[in-house]
Amino acid sequence: MRKTTGLLSVLVLGAAVAGPVASAQAAPAPAQVSAAASCHSLVVKTNAANDKALSADRAHSYKKAIGHNKATQKYAVQGKGACGHTRHAAEIRDALHAAQQGARRAELNNKRAHAEHDARAGRAAFHDEEEVKMRLRDALRHV
Repeated sequence: MRKTTGLLSVLVLGAAVAGPVASAQAAPAPAQVSAAASCHSLVVKTNAANDKALSADRAHSYKKAIGHNKATQKYAVQGKGACGHTRHAAEIRDALHAAQQGARRAELNNKRAHAEHDARAGRAAFHDEEEVKMRLRDALRHV
């Protein structure tokens, strides 16, 4: 059996002591997210929530679709605020406003379909969500 101090153990111990200190000093500052990136992210989130609502409507899960419609409205409102200083801001805001109103109509139709077991209201909600999808495509074209 060898009786050495072990160069490897000294290196490992030195790296363990110096590691957290070196990484704390070299940590870069968090980058600022541009307005366009924030706007794009919120429009994509709005589109994803609307796609989930469409999927729930196809499955006749009207209660789930109501929740996704509320999320669609929430992200549309946030997107209108975030897209205020981007290029083509007016077109994006108009498209998001129309998407928000369409999601509101879809939510009301889904509530009626769920409460009254009304298939016609469910189809109307589906068509409203399809219209929201078209409006969000317009917004994504300008982002």
